[in-house]
Parts: sequence; structure tokens; C-alpha cells
Amino acid sequence: MWEGRLLRSVGTIQRKWFLIVVLLLILGITGFGKDVLYGKDIVHIELECADLCKTMKTPPFRGNDYTFSKTDEVRIFQQAISKAVKMKDDLDYGVMFFMYLAFEDGTEKKFMLNVADEDERTALLVDTTDSGQGYEIPAVQTAMLRKIIYQTER
Repeated sequence: MWEGRLLRSVGTIQRKWFLIVVLLLILGITGFGKDVLYGKDIVHIELECADLCKTMKTPPFRGNDYTFSKTDEVRIFQQAISKAVKMKDDLDYGVMFFMYLAFEDGTEKKFMLNVADEDERTALLVDTTDSGQGYEIPAVQTAMLRKIIYQTER
């Protein structure tokens, strides 16, 4: 009788450990711990035209920069950045935008962001403190960024 309970207890413990290991693997695969923003919430984003932007026939906004502060725009940027995937290859790129993020805690962070006005391309995100490491923003989030950056009402 007690042997049966012992075996069931061991089986339950093994299942719990198995579930914990699976959960940790899932979190690792989905990016837990690699958040470029360190869990901070963005208040507003300023994009500044860099070299590639300045050579466009029709730049995405008048002047040299544009600030995004509407809640849904900030959310789109936040999601795009948080879903960015670390790239393994060496980078060879020009800079389209400098992106300045302002956080709720008063800190700021500068990135380079390349979002072309072409449907098939994904965006490139680079932290200026490590310009050799790039992050690819997935196609769905790139499309959402492209839509708000290149809208014609500016």
C-alpha cells in the first residue's frame, strides 16, 4: 500500500520537474531575459533622419525629426522592440533613423532603426552602445512600424 503511494509521489514530483523544465525552455525560446528594453515602459519615441533617410526622394516626415507620443504608436514601437530577435551575422548597414526612447523612469536610450518603405523587408534595430549587434524586428511588427512611420499625413 505505502509502496503505491510512494511511486505515485515520485511520479508526481517527476511530472512537476518536467513541467518546470518545459516552461523554462519555452521562456528561453520566446526571449525571456533578452528584452532590449529591460522591462521599461516607453513614454515617447523620437525618430531623427540619418544618412539614408536624408537621401530619400520623399522623407517620411517634414523636418529632421518626428516624435511619436500617442499611446497606440508607442505601444507599436514597444511591441516591435520587445519582439526583436538577436541576429547572428556580422552587420554591414547604413543608418536610416536614430531612435531616441524616453522611459517612464526618466531615462533615455538611443538606437539605430532601419525601416524601409518596402513591404518585403524586415526592420533592423541596433543599440548604439553595441553597434555590431543587430536585432531583426519580425515582419508583422515591421509592417506596423512602416505604417505609422510612412503615413502621408505628416
